[in-house]
Amino acid sequence: MDTTSGGAMNDFRTAPPRAAVSHDKIVNRALWAGFIGGAVLNAFIQMIGLALLAIPFGVLALASGVGLIVRAVVRPKQR
Repeated sequence: MDTTSGGAMNDFRTAPPRAAVSHDKIVNRALWAGFIGGAVLNAFIQMIGLALLAIPFGVLALASGVGLIVRAVVRPKQR
């Protein structure tokens, strides 16, 4: 085995580590998922006639919507 090239056999450059996803992006995605998912499930469950079962999903959509509005008012996107 010839090692005159100065490097080891597996001498290659690795990609730099990716930056971690920010806390704000994770929370924003979770709030949107709760808002859309809760609203869709609430509407579907009410449509099939189970209104009492739909209440928790409506509360989830409402709380997520309020969270999105509060985040938009308190933390305007800095440009």
